[in-house]
Amino acid sequence: MRLEVVQTAAAPPEAVWAVLTDWERQPEWMLDAKAVEVLTPERTGVGVTIRCPTNLMGATVQDIMRVTAWEPQRRLAVVHLGRIITGGGAFDLDDDGPGRTRITWWEEIDPPLGALGEWGASTLVEPVIRRIFARSLRNLAGLAEAEHAASPTAG
Repeated sequence: MRLEVVQTAAAPPEAVWAVLTDWERQPEWMLDAKAVEVLTPERTGVGVTIRCPTNLMGATVQDIMRVTAWEPQRRLAVVHLGRIITGGGAFDLDDDGPGRTRITWWEEIDPPLGALGEWGASTLVEPVIRRIFARSLRNLAGLAEAEHAASPTAG
């Protein structure tokens, strides 16, 4: 199942990147994230591994992710390593004019249970997750905008 949502932020890519990669703050903007714990000594770059208890349709699942692409202010990609949530995803940040960023969040999740799981995911789960992701991206954009506006270098 592939899911993609897009949001524009009135903040430059470096402001969005700063909020996006502040791991423990992700639950402030990501609606389904309950907490984030960095499991590796490294906090930046390919190989960083995090655990995020995630609300999946009313049940909490442990989403363990490893960073597979780290391009500051441009791209953050992960692979999901858990038993329930598997697949990959990324946040792509594109300059959208002076002081603006186009944020694209996509996930390719491999649902359990084969064809039945794929049907259930695309029919029942995907519309709900799409709304959650869209609201989460609006929250991310809002935090980046507010923090950028409050920074002494904004202008």
